[in-house]
Amino acid sequence: MNVADPHKPARPRQFFRMQLWLLLRAFARFETTMFLRTRYSQPKMVAIGVVGSFCLAVYYPVWAYLFPQPYENLPMRLVCSATFIPLALLPWWPRRLRTHLPTYWYFAMTVAMPFFVGYMTLRNATPAWLMTHLACVMLLMMLFDIASFLVVFSIGSLLAGLVFALSPEAHLQTRTMLEYIPLLLFGMVGGATCTVSSNMAEQSRIDALTAASNNIAHELRTPLGSLRIAARAVARFMPDLIRSHRLAEHEGLAVPEVRAQNLHALERSIGVMEREVTYANTIIDMLLLSARPIGEVPLTLLAARECVEQALRRFPYGSRAERERITLSPTGDFPLLGEEALVVHILFNLLRNALFHTDRAGKGDIQVFVEPGEQANRIRVHDTGPGIPPDVVPRIFNRFYSYASDSAGAGTVTGLGIGLAFCRAAMEHMGGGIACRTNLGEFTEFTLTFPHPETGDRQ
Repeated sequence: MNVADPHKPARPRQFFRMQLWLLLRAFARFETTMFLRTRYSQPKMVAIGVVGSFCLAVYYPVWAYLFPQPYENLPMRLVCSATFIPLALLPWWPRRLRTHLPTYWYFAMTVAMPFFVGYMTLRNATPAWLMTHLACVMLLMMLFDIASFLVVFSIGSLLAGLVFALSPEAHLQTRTMLEYIPLLLFGMVGGATCTVSSNMAEQSRIDALTAASNNIAHELRTPLGSLRIAARAVARFMPDLIRSHRLAEHEGLAVPEVRAQNLHALERSIGVMEREVTYANTIIDMLLLSARPIGEVPLTLLAARECVEQALRRFPYGSRAERERITLSPTGDFPLLGEEALVVHILFNLLRNALFHTDRAGKGDIQVFVEPGEQANRIRVHDTGPGIPPDVVPRIFNRFYSYASDSAGAGTVTGLGIGLAFCRAAMEHMGGGIACRTNLGEFTEFTLTFPHPETGDRQ
């Protein structure tokens, strides 16, 4: 008698769950690529919108009367021209609509270039339209990466072919289109080969950042070390000098008058010097860690609460008031499989961002929670600051993306944009993840999720 394997029904479910996860991950990567390409093209969008809407409309009399083509369609041309108008009006878009800019950008490019130009090329098959189609292909390859180009070009071309097949009295110039296909393939392959330069530029940027961080560390470590030694020497002999000055005054000797508050300022300056040196060294450490790949950092068993307490203790606060604005939950602890330096520097990044934005907003406290759970363990960093605009939230973990909100609600780019990207890479290396939850004007909360060490759940 055969006994059913209790694990057998679970295997198909696990397989489909894995396939769904891979599909969602691929979609997330494509969505990130969409945003990046949209962001790179955004400075030129207004110009593209103006030129695109103008050219699509003004070329109708050129191809209809000056150099007549076999087929023209004014309504379709005007509709496609209208898709560029919102891009020309981009500076006046409300913030709530800017979250949909990547989607609209891809839609407009798909309709105006591969669809419209492709359809008109199929209907006319004249040298003018064949050259226009090839020029549009090269423009698309300049505006998008290879994956995005293939999606936009494929969807637009398929729609153009479908509309052409359904059009009345449509006749395909078979020989002309067959002669054009080798030229089109050559242009696409050549364009794809040239786009390797974008990857090289990205890698060069990372290499330049790593080299710059190494040079900064090398150039600053020595003077910072000398400054720390000098501060400790001053701290050692300053009390004797102050006592000598006071004793000389008491004995009536002719010594320069120094006010009591000035003497107190000298005593406090030693602590300020020590704190600034510690802060500078911490920033250098964070820059070096963030600029380099995580690699195969060995993981060990750690206590979450100890890591959080160490981060709060070592963080280079600008003042005592900053430290008092941060509170740690009184209870909660869990073991995690990680690397102490990574966890501490992740918390450094989150604390630094929270302090920066709450300082600029002039309001907000920061709470850190250590929460063990059944499914996963979590560390939450919650601040009641200005929050993050909804169009920015999906991008904050992208490498080289930086945003700072101000009181007017406008965005200004600050920093290198590597802090949160480093946090995500470090958390993924430790088998966990990082997420952001925010409400503009109310709060921002980052959640670090760690798997249970005994499960060995490493992504």
